[in-house]
Amino acid sequence: MTDPKLFQLTDDDKVKYLALIEDIDVNHTTSITKLLGIKLKNILDSGNLNIIEANLINDMALLMGVLEMNPDLPKLIVKKILFAMTYFVDENDEIPDIIPIYGYLDDITVAEWVMNDIKSLIPPISES
Repeated sequence: MTDPKLFQLTDDDKVKYLALIEDIDVNHTTSITKLLGIKLKNILDSGNLNIIEANLINDMALLMGVLEMNPDLPKLIVKKILFAMTYFVDENDEIPDIIPIYGYLDDITVAEWVMNDIKSLIPPISES
């Protein structure tokens, strides 16, 4: 299996993504999470998951749990979570999702960047 660290965010990427995060409309939370559910179901239905896909599904589940269990999160944290979800849902992001093995490297990197950024600002995330 390939090393997920093959794709790393540059400082320019982070600046670009932070600007996109500002544009996220938290009023679209329901529609974003619905699209996320559809994308996750499609990946699960496809069968054999690789380690990147499995970890990405876990990351998205954790982020979804943070949203559901903490309705009073600061707006910026909600926007960051929704950005990670919308990035994942977008099949034509930095590395198109249809590329075998490598297609989700950018998605998992963005999800982990968001999770690392917000983890000190939210209640502990339960993995059970």
